[in-house]
Amino acid sequence: MKLRDLLKETFEGGLVLPEFQRDFVWSPEDVRELLVSIFGGYFIGSLLFLEAHREEAPFAIRLIKGVEKVNPEVRIQHSIKIVLDGQQRTTAVFYAFYAPDIPVNNRLKYPHRFFVDIKKAIENLEKEETQDDSPPDWENTIVAVSVADKRRFAEIKRNEYFVPLNEFKDLGALVKKFNGDPNVPIEKLVDVHNRVMEYEIHVITLPRATSLDKIVETFERLNKTGMPLSTFDLATARLYKYGINLRELLKRTKEKYKFARVVRPETILKVIALLGDKEPRRKNLLEIDYSNFYEKWERASKALEAAYRRMLDVKNGYGVLDFKKWAPYSTLIVPLAAMIDYLRTNNKESPGNYAKIDAFYWATIFMNRYDQAVDSQSFSDFKDFVSWVEEGTVPEFIEKFDPESVDLDVSSTTSAIFRGVISLIVLKGALDFKTGQPPQFELHRSKIQIDHIFPRSIYNEDRVLNRTLITTNQSKSNKKPSEYFKERIHELGEDKVKEILSTHLIPPEALDALLNDELERFMELRKRAIIEEIKRRVVVGA
Repeated sequence: MKLRDLLKETFEGGLVLPEFQRDFVWSPEDVRELLVSIFGGYFIGSLLFLEAHREEAPFAIRLIKGVEKVNPEVRIQHSIKIVLDGQQRTTAVFYAFYAPDIPVNNRLKYPHRFFVDIKKAIENLEKEETQDDSPPDWENTIVAVSVADKRRFAEIKRNEYFVPLNEFKDLGALVKKFNGDPNVPIEKLVDVHNRVMEYEIHVITLPRATSLDKIVETFERLNKTGMPLSTFDLATARLYKYGINLRELLKRTKEKYKFARVVRPETILKVIALLGDKEPRRKNLLEIDYSNFYEKWERASKALEAAYRRMLDVKNGYGVLDFKKWAPYSTLIVPLAAMIDYLRTNNKESPGNYAKIDAFYWATIFMNRYDQAVDSQSFSDFKDFVSWVEEGTVPEFIEKFDPESVDLDVSSTTSAIFRGVISLIVLKGALDFKTGQPPQFELHRSKIQIDHIFPRSIYNEDRVLNRTLITTNQSKSNKKPSEYFKERIHELGEDKVKEILSTHLIPPEALDALLNDELERFMELRKRAIIEEIKRRVVVGA
C-alpha cells in the first residue's frame, strides 16, 4: 500500500483500529525515526490488516488517533480495514502528516510538529542518483519540535526550506511555494514528494472470512516485538459492542479485590466459563455469553478472592507466602475458585467437602498435573470434583496418587513440588531456629528466605530436602550443622530444638544426623517426614 493511500484511507475512516488496541505510546523521537526510514526508502516492517464490513466486524472498532481532530465529519466507512498489527506506525505517520492539535501521546502536554528540510532532502536524492561517495544524510533531514518550545519552533518556521509535513503532502502547494527558487529545482522537488507519498508499505491482508482463532494465531506469530494480543484484549473488544466496558470493570475489580492485582485478567473469564460448564479455552472466552455479564463477573470475582485467600492462608489454607513468587501453580486458582463457588451456591459446604478440595490441591501439585494443557485439565478436574461431591466418585488421579512416588529430589525453586514443600513448611509453623519464635508470616512475608540446612558453600546440596524457611541466616552463616545445632541445644535445650525442627518437617530422629553432619541420612529421614505430611494432606476418604 502506498503511503498516500494509507493516509487517505485513515483520514476517510476506512482504516480503523480494534477497540482492544492500547493507546498510542510512541515518543516524538520514535515518530521522527520512522519518518527518516520512509524518506530514506528503508523497510519499516509489515502491517497486518483484516478486511471487514463495519456492521459485521468481529471486534468493536474505533478511528485512529487524531482523525476526528482533522476531519470532524468523518465516519467509519462500510468497508473497512482493521489494523491488527501496525497501530503505532500507522498512527505515527498520520499524526506527522496531518498534525492534529493533540499531544503525540498521553504522557505529553503539548503537540509536536514534524518538518522536512527540503534542500537537504533534494541533496540526499541527488547523492543516491549519482552514487556520490558521501552517503545521504536522511537522519538530519527530519526535525521534530514541540509547539511549547517557542524559540526552536520560531527558528524552524523562519527557515523557508523546513516544510511542515502536513504541507508537504500537498504537491500543488509545495510547487507553488518553491517555484522560481534556484535552490529547489521543481523536478527534484516533485521526485522527493513522489518518493515519499508513493513509498510502499508491505501489508498482509486477511480476508473477511478469516476465523477469529486464525486472526489471533496470525497476529501472535507476526508480533514478535511489542506486547502480544491477549485473550482479554479480544474479549474487551467483543463485549464493548454490547455496552460492556471490560477494562473499566477490571479497574473497579482491582480496587475491590486483592486477587485481581496479581492474576492475569482473563482468569476471571476462565472462571465464568467453568461456572457456565464451558472449557476455559480461548475460543469459549471470546464467545462468552454477555447476558447478565456483570452478575457472572462479580460471582467469579468473589470465588477467585476466596481461592486467593485460601492459597495465602498460612494457618488453615495452603501456605503460599507470595502468590507471584511461591504459588506452585498460579493457574490452580481457576478450578479452585470454581470448586469453592460450587460448594457455596449449592449449599454443600462441609468439612468433608472442603477436605476434597484440599486433596485435589495437594495431589495436583505433587503429581505436577498442571504443567501443560491447563485449560482442559481444569475443566476435567472441576467436573470430577462435582461428581465426587454429588455421587461420592473419587477422581481417579487422587485414588491412585502414591506419595511414595513424589520426586523430592527437585532443586529448582520454580518447581511446583519444591514450592509445595515450602508451603507445607509454612503451614507447620517454621519456628525460628535461633529464637524458637513464630516467623510472623503475615507481617514479614517479604523477609522470609529459603536457606540451606547443610550450608551450600560446604556441601553443595540444593535439593528441597536440604532447604527450609528462615528469617535470617546471619547467625547460621556457613557453620556445619553439628556446630550450629549444638549451639542451639546449649541455648534452648534438646527438647525445644526438636520441637523447632518438627515445624520444618525435620523429624526428631534427624537431630542426630545433624549433630554428626550426616547429610544423606538427614535427607532420607526428612524425606520420610515430608511424604507422611503429604499423605496426611491427601485424605481420599474425607
